[in-house]
Amino acid sequence: MENFIWAVFICIIFLLNICSFIFLKRSRWRFVLWGVSIMLLSPIIGFLSGSLLFHFQHLEQGETGEGAAYGGAILGLFTCANGFLMVLSGFIYVLVLKLRTR
Repeated sequence: MENFIWAVFICIIFLLNICSFIFLKRSRWRFVLWGVSIMLLSPIIGFLSGSLLFHFQHLEQGETGEGAAYGGAILGLFTCANGFLMVLSGFIYVLVLKLRTR
C-alpha cells in the first residue's frame, strides 16, 4: 500500500507541475503564484500522506508508527521544495524577460 501512496504522490506532483507550465504560457507571474500555492498545500499533503501511511501500517509488536510520520514529513518537505523551486524559477524567468526587453 505504501507503493500506491508514493505513486499517487508522484502523479499529483507531475500533474501540478504540468498545470503550472500550461499557466506559464498565459502569464508570467502565474508560475510564481502556482509555486506559492503548492508551498501552501505542502503541509496538507504531508499530513494526509502521513495519516494514510499510519493507517495502513501494520502496528504489530509495539510499533508506534514513527516511520509513517517520517514518511509524511518527507513528502511534505518534497512538496514544499518543489513549490520553492517553482517560485525561484518563476522569478528568474521574469527577471530574464525584463532584462531582455531593456
